[in-house]
Amino acid sequence: MSEDRLSRLGPLSGVLFVVLELSGFAIGAAGGRAMVTLGDPTSKVVKAFADPVGNGVWVGAYLELASLAAFAVFAAWLFRSQRGPLATAGLVAAGTYMAVTLVSLVVGDVLEYRAGHGIGTQEILTLFDLQSGLFVASWGMAAAFLALAPTTGWLRRSALAIAALSLIGMAVPKASPGQFAAMLFLVWVVVASVALARRPRPVASAVPAPTHA
Repeated sequence: MSEDRLSRLGPLSGVLFVVLELSGFAIGAAGGRAMVTLGDPTSKVVKAFADPVGNGVWVGAYLELASLAAFAVFAAWLFRSQRGPLATAGLVAAGTYMAVTLVSLVVGDVLEYRAGHGIGTQEILTLFDLQSGLFVASWGMAAAFLALAPTTGWLRRSALAIAALSLIGMAVPKASPGQFAAMLFLVWVVVASVALARRPRPVASAVPAPTHA
């Protein structure tokens, strides 16, 4: 992808990532996706997967998976002008975040697919704990991405604050900080996309350099 095209698609991809992610979540919830967390009692978790889910769950799952492609373009755009080990680490963090999130979504889809089709209690809890663990791990990857993001000023300070909150959430996954930080991460991506896209791009001077006889 050329630099000019990436400069145009990068900000749009950041916004698209969040739109697809939230749309997928909303459509999946409307289709009957189980809405349980690590803090819920075992009985509630098992009951949530007792019945088959609607088609909306699969539409939502598709949108959430598609959102990761948009995030990849956003990350490439964000680090496009950076060089060195920190830029490499940032791209690795972005790739790891995508990989962990992808596996978490797939495990969740397997759990939803088996719901109401004879899946046992132990299988439900095993898959649920695995998905939840991967989801919590993604908070750490998001924190690393934010900490390494090449931003300045208030964008930098807000990125570090959200990263810190994400790490706190990993330490207490049954509490609310992690979930809140995950939502703030999406907000930050949208705000950063808009703010960085509005910054003027450097323009090469049209005045020819003086020549010397």
